Amino acid sequence: MADNDKQKKDQGLDDYGIIYISGAINNGTAEAVCKQIIEYNIKGETSQIQMVINSPGGSCPAGFSIIDIMEWSRVPIYTTGIGMIASMGLLIFMTGEKGRRVITPRTSILSHRFSAFNFGNHSQLIAGRKEEDLEHDRILSHYLTYSNIKDRAELEKYLLRDVDTWLTPDEAIQHGLADIIEPIRRRG
Repeated sequence: MADNDKQKKDQGLDDYGIIYISGAINNGTAEAVCKQIIEYNIKGETSQIQMVINSPGGSCPAGFSIIDIMEWSRVPIYTTGIGMIASMGLLIFMTGEKGRRVITPRTSILSHRFSAFNFGNHSQLIAGRKEEDLEHDRILSHYLTYSNIKDRAELEKYLLRDVDTWLTPDEAIQHGLADIIEPIRRRG
């Protein structure tokens, strides 16, 4: 094998400015993704970061840490949704550079209100309620910033209803959650 071919084979996604998020969003996912984005910014060797997302969602604090670093990044981050972008996975996807948020035609898209599992004594539950309200406000603010919907009542009517809201790629475009549906190339 020629040295050039071996070098290409040894390169991973990191060498091409690609971050792949698959599975649940948790603290481990957030740490790895945030570190990658910071490293791309420090090295300054790539003109953009391509983030490919296939996630059913997960932890709001972990997801918002990724979103915060994406918004901080001097290097533009383009997002591509494949498979499923749901819940916090959708919020991360939406944070990509406007005009560069791409989904595939078979992507499952889920928007919904967050859910929490809390336990403790009465006082702890009351105290925890403040964070739940703050979390809901963060999610509303994020949708209002990254979608075409600019009114809380409209947002709660279409995307953050009392039940899960499954969207087609066309509906995601209509609501401004995504920008482009990647056409499928047929071989033959």
